[in-house]
Amino acid sequence: MHIRHFVLTTVGDIREFSTEQAALIAAGANKLPEFADQRLRYLQVSLEDSSETELKIQTAGACIRFDGDGKMAEAGPPAENENISRFEHDACVQWALKDIPATAVIFH
Repeated sequence: MHIRHFVLTTVGDIREFSTEQAALIAAGANKLPEFADQRLRYLQVSLEDSSETELKIQTAGACIRFDGDGKMAEAGPPAENENISRFEHDACVQWALKDIPATAVIFH
């Protein structure tokens, strides 16, 4: 299983973090001063090869708040006005799929 981590910024950028970076951020061990005093949306994309011909994709969204130093202070469900748009969701999924090689598909 591969897990990709995306933060959606207030200026419309999408920033990806590795699993290791995301774990350090969640633990408060990494500071992100550029996100100080902000509440941002987060999207996790999980990719799992369930068979040779099937790839399962699951997504989960949240909001994360950073303190004045840029350390993650809390995470929780997005408020009604903080929903991840369909475009943002699809862009993150497409980005997560970019390194997966295309395989031949035979339709019968």
